[in-house]
Amino acid sequence: MSADFWAGYISGAVGIVIGNPLDLIKTRIQAGPSHLDSASNTQHITPTHWSRQFERWSALVRGAAAPILGYGALNALLFMTYNRSLALLNTGDMNEWPENPTAGTIWAAGALGGLASFVVSAPTELVKCRAQVSDPPKSSWLVTKEIWQARGPRGLYLGGGITSVRDAVGYGF
Repeated sequence: MSADFWAGYISGAVGIVIGNPLDLIKTRIQAGPSHLDSASNTQHITPTHWSRQFERWSALVRGAAAPILGYGALNALLFMTYNRSLALLNTGDMNEWPENPTAGTIWAAGALGGLASFVVSAPTELVKCRAQVSDPPKSSWLVTKEIWQARGPRGLYLGGGITSVRDAVGYGF
């Protein structure tokens, strides 16, 4: 179980370190200030726009603290739940690895892993998205604190039902 945990945690954290700057650029394009050309209905993002968006290198890691911690924990939970569920569904014993699991039990174990990961993924994604589009810029910690003060722990799970369905189906496949 320890190997499942650490393999999941490290893979999740490294994935965020690599992917967060790209995710931030995508989020800024989707939600950032740009104007719509009414004649052609297209967005124009100018070099000046980019220089204002990312004037400091630290802008590319804004909002990364929560996902680095969160996705490490999410993957650890996902790996552990998937492996234990697959063993339990196939052999009846969580510690006995199945010889030839069926596609159905692989999907079910993935879906169970996705459901379990919701505990971490819902608040992590909410904080990440709010930190990325905050104006003025806010840290993940400040965003979490504001959500907690305004809505309590339940506020961190805003959109969580959709996240749990997405994760269960997606990880199932």
